[in-house]
Amino acid sequence: MIDRACRPVLWPVLWPVLWPVLWPTLWTSLWLSLCCVLVTTPAAAQSSDPKAEAILKKADAIRNPAESYKMRIRVESADSRQELEVWLKGTDKTLIITKAPAKDRGRNMLMLERDFYTYVPNLKRSLRLSLAQKMSGQVANGDIARTRWAGDYDVRIEGVEGKSAKETRLFLSGTKKNLTYDKIRLWVESTNAQPVRAEFLSLDGKTVLKTAAFESYKVIAGALRPTLLRIREPTGQESTISIDSMDVTAFEESQFTTTNMEKVR
Repeated sequence: MIDRACRPVLWPVLWPVLWPVLWPTLWTSLWLSLCCVLVTTPAAAQSSDPKAEAILKKADAIRNPAESYKMRIRVESADSRQELEVWLKGTDKTLIITKAPAKDRGRNMLMLERDFYTYVPNLKRSLRLSLAQKMSGQVANGDIARTRWAGDYDVRIEGVEGKSAKETRLFLSGTKKNLTYDKIRLWVESTNAQPVRAEFLSLDGKTVLKTAAFESYKVIAGALRPTLLRIREPTGQESTISIDSMDVTAFEESQFTTTNMEKVR
Protein backbone atom coordinates (compact mmCIF):
# COMPACT_ATOMS: atom_id res chain seq x y z
CA MET A 1 0.00 0.00 0.00
CA ILE A 2 1.09 3.56 -0.80
CA ASP A 3 1.39 5.67 2.30
CA ARG A 4 -1.20 8.52 2.40
CA ALA A 5 1.54 11.09 2.76
CA CYS A 6 3.13 9.92 -0.50
CA ARG A 7 -0.07 10.16 -2.61
CA PRO A 8 0.11 13.94 -3.33
CA VAL A 9 3.71 13.47 -4.42
CA LEU A 10 2.97 10.47 -6.67
CA TRP A 11 -0.15 11.98 -8.37
CA PRO A 12 1.77 14.36 -10.69
CA VAL A 13 3.93 11.45 -11.72
CA LEU A 14 1.04 9.04 -12.34
CA TRP A 15 -1.31 11.53 -14.10
CA PRO A 16 0.55 11.61 -17.46
CA VAL A 17 0.44 7.81 -17.50
CA LEU A 18 -3.22 7.45 -16.48
CA TRP A 19 -4.69 10.25 -18.63
CA PRO A 20 -4.30 8.51 -22.04
CA VAL A 21 -6.08 5.48 -20.56
CA LEU A 22 -8.94 7.38 -18.88
CA TRP A 23 -9.65 9.97 -21.60
CA PRO A 24 -11.20 7.61 -24.24
CA THR A 25 -13.64 6.24 -21.67
CA LEU A 26 -14.68 9.71 -20.49
CA TRP A 27 -15.07 11.00 -24.08
CA THR A 28 -17.22 8.01 -25.09
CA SER A 29 -19.54 8.55 -22.12
CA LEU A 30 -19.97 12.24 -22.91
CA TRP A 31 -20.60 11.56 -26.63
CA LEU A 32 -23.26 8.92 -25.95
CA SER A 33 -25.05 11.24 -23.54
CA LEU A 34 -25.08 14.02 -26.14
CA CYS A 35 -26.37 11.70 -28.86
CA CYS A 36 -29.26 10.61 -26.65
CA VAL A 37 -30.33 14.22 -26.21
CA LEU A 38 -30.01 15.09 -29.90
CA VAL A 39 -31.79 11.98 -31.16
CA THR A 40 -34.70 11.69 -28.75
CA THR A 41 -35.73 15.29 -28.30
CA PRO A 42 -36.24 16.39 -31.95
CA ALA A 43 -37.97 13.15 -32.88
CA ALA A 44 -40.69 13.77 -30.31
CA ALA A 45 -41.10 17.37 -31.45
CA GLN A 46 -41.34 16.55 -35.16
CA SER A 47 -43.76 13.61 -35.03
CA SER A 48 -47.03 14.04 -36.92
CA ASP A 49 -50.52 13.75 -35.52
CA PRO A 50 -52.06 10.55 -37.02
CA LYS A 51 -55.46 12.26 -37.37
CA ALA A 52 -53.88 15.21 -39.17
CA GLU A 53 -51.93 12.84 -41.46
CA ALA A 54 -55.16 11.09 -42.44
CA ILE A 55 -56.76 14.44 -43.32
CA LEU A 56 -53.71 15.47 -45.37
CA LYS A 57 -53.77 12.21 -47.35
CA LYS A 58 -57.45 12.79 -48.16
CA ALA A 59 -56.62 16.31 -49.37
CA ASP A 60 -53.86 14.84 -51.57
CA ALA A 61 -56.29 12.28 -53.03
CA ILE A 62 -58.68 15.08 -53.98
CA ARG A 63 -55.96 16.92 -55.93
CA ASN A 64 -54.37 13.75 -57.37
CA PRO A 65 -56.69 11.09 -58.89
CA ALA A 66 -54.08 8.29 -59.00
CA GLU A 67 -50.42 7.47 -58.63
CA SER A 68 -49.98 7.99 -62.37
CA TYR A 69 -51.94 10.56 -64.38
CA LYS A 70 -51.70 13.48 -66.80
CA MET A 71 -53.36 16.86 -66.99
CA ARG A 72 -53.60 19.80 -69.37
CA ILE A 73 -53.26 23.16 -67.62
CA ARG A 74 -53.02 26.89 -68.25
CA VAL A 75 -50.73 29.15 -66.24
CA GLU A 76 -51.75 32.80 -66.47
CA SER A 77 -50.16 35.91 -65.03
CA ALA A 78 -50.48 39.63 -65.69
CA ASP A 79 -48.00 39.51 -68.59
CA SER A 80 -47.86 35.86 -69.67
CA ARG A 81 -49.92 32.81 -70.58
CA GLN A 82 -48.68 29.23 -70.92
CA GLU A 83 -50.34 25.96 -71.86
CA LEU A 84 -48.69 22.86 -70.42
CA GLU A 85 -49.21 19.11 -70.42
CA VAL A 86 -48.12 17.53 -67.13
CA TRP A 87 -47.29 13.85 -66.64
CA LEU A 88 -47.05 12.66 -63.04
CA LYS A 89 -45.92 9.27 -61.76
CA GLY A 90 -45.90 8.68 -58.01
CA THR A 91 -44.58 11.45 -55.77
CA ASP A 92 -41.16 11.95 -57.35
CA LYS A 93 -41.50 11.97 -61.13
CA THR A 94 -43.07 14.75 -63.19
CA LEU A 95 -42.58 15.75 -66.83
CA ILE A 96 -43.92 19.15 -67.93
CA ILE A 97 -44.33 19.63 -71.69
CA THR A 98 -44.76 23.18 -73.01
CA LYS A 99 -47.54 23.38 -75.62
CA ALA A 100 -47.93 27.16 -75.95
CA PRO A 101 -46.83 29.77 -76.71
CA ALA A 102 -45.24 28.39 -79.89
CA LYS A 103 -41.94 30.15 -79.21
CA ASP A 104 -41.52 28.13 -76.00
CA ARG A 105 -42.29 24.70 -77.45
CA GLY A 106 -39.49 22.31 -76.56
CA ARG A 107 -38.75 24.18 -73.32
CA ASN A 108 -39.81 21.21 -71.21
CA MET A 109 -39.20 20.53 -67.53
CA LEU A 110 -38.51 17.41 -65.46
CA MET A 111 -38.66 16.64 -61.74
CA LEU A 112 -36.83 13.58 -60.37
CA GLU A 113 -37.05 13.26 -56.60
CA ARG A 114 -36.55 16.92 -55.60
CA ASP A 115 -34.22 17.78 -58.48
CA PHE A 116 -35.74 19.98 -61.16
CA TYR A 117 -34.44 20.44 -64.72
CA THR A 118 -35.48 22.60 -67.63
CA TYR A 119 -34.39 22.08 -71.23
CA VAL A 120 -33.34 25.16 -73.20
CA PRO A 121 -33.54 24.40 -76.95
CA ASN A 122 -31.36 27.34 -77.96
CA LEU A 123 -28.54 26.08 -75.75
CA LYS A 124 -29.32 22.41 -76.46
CA ARG A 125 -28.75 21.59 -72.83
CA SER A 126 -30.60 21.08 -69.56
CA LEU A 127 -30.28 23.47 -66.65
CA ARG A 128 -30.82 22.49 -63.04
CA LEU A 129 -33.19 24.69 -61.06
CA SER A 130 -34.95 24.47 -57.70
CA LEU A 131 -38.61 23.68 -56.98
CA ALA A 132 -38.93 27.07 -55.27
CA GLN A 133 -37.84 29.09 -58.31
CA LYS A 134 -40.55 30.92 -60.23
CA MET A 135 -41.78 29.35 -63.43
CA SER A 136 -44.15 32.14 -64.42
CA GLY A 137 -45.49 35.10 -62.47
CA GLN A 138 -46.19 33.96 -58.91
CA VAL A 139 -46.17 30.24 -59.81
CA ALA A 140 -43.16 28.24 -58.63
CA ASN A 141 -41.86 25.11 -60.37
CA GLY A 142 -43.01 22.96 -57.46
CA ASP A 143 -46.58 24.33 -57.57
CA ILE A 144 -47.02 22.22 -60.70
CA ALA A 145 -44.35 19.52 -60.43
CA ARG A 146 -44.91 18.39 -56.83
CA THR A 147 -48.60 18.31 -55.96
CA ARG A 148 -48.65 15.96 -52.96
CA TRP A 149 -48.00 17.07 -49.37
CA ALA A 150 -48.11 13.76 -47.46
CA GLY A 151 -44.64 12.29 -47.09
CA ASP A 152 -42.92 15.66 -47.51
CA TYR A 153 -44.34 17.30 -44.39
CA ASP A 154 -45.07 16.58 -40.75
CA VAL A 155 -48.55 17.86 -39.99
CA ARG A 156 -50.59 18.82 -36.95
CA ILE A 157 -54.05 20.25 -36.43
CA GLU A 158 -53.91 23.89 -35.31
CA GLY A 159 -57.65 24.34 -34.81
CA VAL A 160 -61.05 24.68 -36.43
CA GLU A 161 -62.70 27.80 -37.84
CA GLY A 162 -66.03 29.03 -39.11
CA LYS A 163 -69.60 28.36 -38.16
CA SER A 164 -70.04 24.82 -36.83
CA ALA A 165 -66.26 24.28 -37.18
CA LYS A 166 -66.62 24.24 -40.95
CA GLU A 167 -62.88 24.37 -41.68
CA THR A 168 -59.92 22.56 -40.13
CA ARG A 169 -56.60 24.41 -40.03
CA LEU A 170 -53.45 22.31 -40.50
CA PHE A 171 -49.80 23.29 -40.06
CA LEU A 172 -47.25 21.53 -42.26
CA SER A 173 -43.50 21.45 -41.53
CA GLY A 174 -41.15 20.20 -44.24
CA THR A 175 -39.16 17.06 -43.43
CA LYS A 176 -36.98 17.09 -46.57
CA LYS A 177 -34.55 19.48 -48.18
CA ASN A 178 -35.24 21.46 -51.35
CA LEU A 179 -39.03 21.50 -51.08
CA THR A 180 -41.04 24.25 -52.74
CA TYR A 181 -42.05 25.69 -49.35
CA ASP A 182 -40.55 25.06 -45.91
CA LYS A 183 -43.84 25.42 -44.06
CA ILE A 184 -47.50 25.63 -45.07
CA ARG A 185 -50.68 26.56 -43.25
CA LEU A 186 -53.58 24.77 -44.93
CA TRP A 187 -57.35 25.08 -44.46
CA VAL A 188 -59.56 22.15 -45.52
CA GLU A 189 -63.27 21.43 -45.26
CA SER A 190 -63.83 19.58 -41.99
CA THR A 191 -66.37 17.18 -43.49
CA ASN A 192 -64.46 15.97 -46.56
CA ALA A 193 -60.87 17.40 -46.45
CA GLN A 194 -61.33 19.46 -49.61
CA PRO A 195 -58.51 22.06 -49.73
CA VAL A 196 -59.86 25.60 -49.35
CA ARG A 197 -56.87 27.93 -49.04
CA ALA A 198 -53.24 27.96 -47.93
CA GLU A 199 -50.45 30.19 -46.74
CA PHE A 200 -46.97 29.36 -47.99
CA LEU A 201 -44.54 30.33 -45.23
CA SER A 202 -40.84 30.99 -44.75
CA LEU A 203 -38.57 28.82 -42.62
CA ASP A 204 -39.56 30.66 -39.41
CA GLY A 205 -43.19 29.69 -40.00
CA LYS A 206 -44.34 33.29 -39.56
CA THR A 207 -43.64 35.22 -42.76
CA VAL A 208 -46.27 34.67 -45.47
CA LEU A 209 -44.54 34.40 -48.85
CA LYS A 210 -47.68 33.68 -50.86
CA THR A 211 -51.31 32.71 -50.38
CA ALA A 212 -53.29 30.22 -52.44
CA ALA A 213 -56.99 29.56 -52.97
CA PHE A 214 -58.39 26.27 -54.31
CA GLU A 215 -61.46 27.17 -56.37
CA SER A 216 -63.87 26.07 -59.11
CA TYR A 217 -64.57 22.56 -57.83
CA LYS A 218 -65.82 20.38 -60.70
CA VAL A 219 -66.17 16.67 -61.42
CA ILE A 220 -62.97 15.76 -63.23
CA ALA A 221 -61.18 12.40 -63.41
CA GLY A 222 -64.16 10.81 -61.65
CA ALA A 223 -64.41 13.03 -58.58
CA LEU A 224 -65.01 16.59 -57.36
CA ARG A 225 -61.70 18.43 -57.53
CA PRO A 226 -60.44 22.04 -57.58
CA THR A 227 -59.74 23.12 -61.16
CA LEU A 228 -58.38 26.57 -60.33
CA LEU A 229 -55.46 27.46 -58.06
CA ARG A 230 -55.11 31.18 -57.43
CA ILE A 231 -51.66 32.19 -56.10
CA ARG A 232 -51.08 35.69 -54.74
CA GLU A 233 -48.07 37.51 -53.27
CA PRO A 234 -48.34 40.10 -50.46
CA THR A 235 -47.83 42.81 -53.12
CA GLY A 236 -51.19 41.85 -54.64
CA GLN A 237 -49.71 40.33 -57.80
CA GLU A 238 -51.55 37.17 -58.77
CA SER A 239 -51.25 34.15 -61.06
CA THR A 240 -53.63 31.26 -61.71
CA ILE A 241 -53.27 27.60 -62.62
CA SER A 242 -56.35 26.26 -64.43
CA ILE A 243 -56.87 22.54 -65.05
CA ASP A 244 -58.60 21.91 -68.39
CA SER A 245 -58.40 18.10 -68.33
CA MET A 246 -57.15 15.32 -66.06
CA ASP A 247 -56.88 11.62 -66.94
CA VAL A 248 -55.51 8.55 -65.18
CA THR A 249 -52.65 7.35 -67.41
CA ALA A 250 -49.98 4.68 -67.06
CA PHE A 251 -46.43 5.87 -67.71
CA GLU A 252 -43.17 3.97 -68.06
CA GLU A 253 -40.15 4.87 -65.92
CA SER A 254 -38.17 5.52 -69.11
CA GLN A 255 -40.44 8.44 -69.98
CA PHE A 256 -39.05 10.42 -67.07
CA THR A 257 -35.48 11.04 -68.20
CA THR A 258 -33.57 14.10 -69.34
CA THR A 259 -33.17 12.47 -72.76
CA ASN A 260 -36.93 12.10 -73.19
CA MET A 261 -37.50 15.59 -71.84
CA GLU A 262 -35.45 16.96 -74.75
CA LYS A 263 -37.34 14.99 -77.38
CA VAL A 264 -41.02 15.04 -76.43
CA ARG A 265 -43.32 17.69 -77.91
